[in-house]
Amino acid sequence: MSSLAPLQHLLGPRFVDEQERCRRYAIPERGAPGHTPAVLLPQDEAELAALLQAAQAARSPLVVSAGRTGLVEAQRPEGEAVLSLEKLKRILSIDAGARTAMVEAGVAVDALNAELEPLGLVWPMEMGSTSSASVGACIANGSAGANAICYGTAAHLADAVWGLWADGSAAPETAGPRWQQPDPQQLVIDSAAPDPALGLIGTQGVLGLITRARLRLQALPAQREAALIPAASMPEAMQILAAARNAFGTDIEEFEFIGQRAMQLVRELKGAEFRLPFEKDPQANFYLLLQIKSADPDEDLAGRLYGFLAETLALPDALIGYAPLKALKAIRHSITEASNHAMKQRGGGRLAFDTATPIARFGDYLAALEASLKRDYPHIDFVAFGHAGVGGAHLHLLGSGERPVAAESAALIARVFDVTAEFGGTFSAEHGVGSKWGEEFARRARPSVVQALVAAKRLRDPNLILNPRSFGLDRLVLEC
Repeated sequence: MSSLAPLQHLLGPRFVDEQERCRRYAIPERGAPGHTPAVLLPQDEAELAALLQAAQAARSPLVVSAGRTGLVEAQRPEGEAVLSLEKLKRILSIDAGARTAMVEAGVAVDALNAELEPLGLVWPMEMGSTSSASVGACIANGSAGANAICYGTAAHLADAVWGLWADGSAAPETAGPRWQQPDPQQLVIDSAAPDPALGLIGTQGVLGLITRARLRLQALPAQREAALIPAASMPEAMQILAAARNAFGTDIEEFEFIGQRAMQLVRELKGAEFRLPFEKDPQANFYLLLQIKSADPDEDLAGRLYGFLAETLALPDALIGYAPLKALKAIRHSITEASNHAMKQRGGGRLAFDTATPIARFGDYLAALEASLKRDYPHIDFVAFGHAGVGGAHLHLLGSGERPVAAESAALIARVFDVTAEFGGTFSAEHGVGSKWGEEFARRARPSVVQALVAAKRLRDPNLILNPRSFGLDRLVLEC
């Protein structure tokens, strides 16, 4: 009897094995398509518990699928059945006075915020994938996004979570950590250091599954203003961040950076539609998206921002990139699409990284990394952008038809991660480890972190059924 037969018997029509319907669950946001014999769609927590118990008994491995927007191959099945919590998508209650919401794990971020907006509330996850990214997956991953400088990660936005360990037993209620402005010398985001003491929060679905969460909501700002700021270097950009903190404090909602090459790719993609909010393109090495907020509808927030740009930074009007927030966000959220387009045109593939360093070292880090790559790999197209406010960088290395990145991927990965480590950084900031970086986790994570995760995996998932390849646990459990 197939190891999936007990699961099929348990789920009935919610056990999907028609390959046409299964195919979309096997295709990740990036990377090669996977393959799966079946998709499992439990309809509630009780059915999920029974399903996990049956999978343990049958030793049937499962890959968890949420919005399938992950970039580290954690949701790509390689013969495992796919488990999706998409049917657990109810908003259970909203307490506007306490600024909390109780939701099931499968609720999409945008769907939740559509319900919160009329109440003047928001769950402030700012990502390009919020139309499909689920609340439970964001918390399990500790996702950051552009607003992390103000509100913290999804882990900080979780007041409490409930769920199931991989053996089907109930996990206790666990509170997410409270956000506080970080020490500039410390890493703010590091998904390569999961803490089993937080249970299902931040452990990326290898110990169990979040089924419900009580969320910490924020008041929708009465006003938001933003501007694009040119900078000659990333060390200069981080000096601008320090000045902005002095001027606006906790009213900074975003501080993003866009490298010159990233901006150029967006320009090439958009063509005649592209507009920079300057009288004349400053041809800066970096562009900084500063977004501020106010709870006071009568405050002259635009004037306050202009004063910072014109007086504190001493920018002439021609270099003040003031524009409607929607227009600036459209530039920021077009970078990945533009990189995809360039990759196809160049025909040499791409290596994508999600790194972070302490804020105090971030500017010097990016400068050193870019110099190192240009010196030894001048043929590589280096694209950089990300969350400067929390020390996070998204890095794309594009090859060409003559020099594809696949031919030297090992050396390029080692160079990026070695330089990141030299500056006290992490090779996996907010996207998770998945199976993509399993070997790097074993090689680069602190031994105490590896040992703690392996011990927790053995305890909570005795037959290694849940996301077994993430973090390289299928190997580490046997080796450690």
